[in-house]
Amino acid sequence: MLLIMLTAFCYAQDKPDGTTLEEYNYMTKGYKIQISSGLDVKRGYRIDDVTSYPTPLYDFKFKSLVREKDGVSAGLILIATSKMWSNVYYLAIPINNADLMKSFNKDVDLWDESMTTAYSEASTFLMSELFRIYSTPKSVK
Repeated sequence: MLLIMLTAFCYAQDKPDGTTLEEYNYMTKGYKIQISSGLDVKRGYRIDDVTSYPTPLYDFKFKSLVREKDGVSAGLILIATSKMWSNVYYLAIPINNADLMKSFNKDVDLWDESMTTAYSEASTFLMSELFRIYSTPKSVK
């Protein structure tokens, strides 16, 4: 019994905390207000640029909302801009939270086929960038 409890405890320690609803709301709403008003980042967090991906019709920027207490990402902020209509969308890509991932997917489902196709390209590029970043030995970074 002790072995099972120890194994479960160790597993729980390795699993990063998932995105909270408060963090999700900040990434989708609060960050936009912060940027447009020139306000400071939410207390206890920092925003790190991850990558960007321009297409002929859209620009996609990915930023990480990082918890300062442990340096772990709470999720990714996706800023998608339509060059044709000048619409800007602020979405949150949550981590370890299935319910919030459903919300993110519902938001992406509202886009037309052209934008979702471009986002598919951008997300593939994001994955290759994340793979490059996290597969590089720490002494080389």
